[in-house]
Amino acid sequence: HSRVLQIQGPLSIEVIKAATNGRIDESMAYYRSGFFDIGGQKLYVSRSGFTNELGFEIYCDGANTDHLALWDHLMSVGEPFGMEFSSTRAMTIRRIEGGILGNTTDIDTSMTPFEAGLGAFVNLSKGDFIGREALVNADRRALLMGLTCFGATPASNSIVIDGDKFVGRITAGVHSPTLGIGIGYVKFNRPGEWVGKEMKLRLPDGSEHECAIVSLPFFDKEHLIVKGVDRNIP
Repeated sequence: HSRVLQIQGPLSIEVIKAATNGRIDESMAYYRSGFFDIGGQKLYVSRSGFTNELGFEIYCDGANTDHLALWDHLMSVGEPFGMEFSSTRAMTIRRIEGGILGNTTDIDTSMTPFEAGLGAFVNLSKGDFIGREALVNADRRALLMGLTCFGATPASNSIVIDGDKFVGRITAGVHSPTLGIGIGYVKFNRPGEWVGKEMKLRLPDGSEHECAIVSLPFFDKEHLIVKGVDRNIP
């Protein structure tokens, strides 16, 4: 099976430069990709990631890749830079902090691109395409927003209450070590002017906590970190 390894963080360029003997460096632009020799194996590498950090993704080629050799090579060249391996849990925390949406978790095929917050990628003036007619008159407002809570960590399927009305549900939530508060995504039942409103978060255990609706991402709204402009750890 094919696997994807992610090297993410402020020193990821130094690590990937060492891993490729300098074939990849600062000149590789965000979202660019190509095949490179990594420890004697030809692998596909993209400057991207699921963390909204400066980083790279290495795509293995199933049985054609010596995964153990690749792992040992990366850990060896990364050691001088303090690189550590972590689970997808750490990646999930950072992807929520960074405002990255998970397919089928936060968004699904029942939503329009506008409802999913992906309206920037829709070009209604380019001519006809499948689904265009449905989108022309669709509400352009998103259903997904950010939620912050000082008193608790939002849990999936927690509900959001405005006054006495159930208005939305949490799709994913974590405690943010960067912000020191609970954060999550709320999918509202209908479009509205939700950002800036104070509401209540009801957890699965029935407890209620004050929360606020915010725009995404939760910080670095100019995306300076992922572009490599700001390499300071927040």
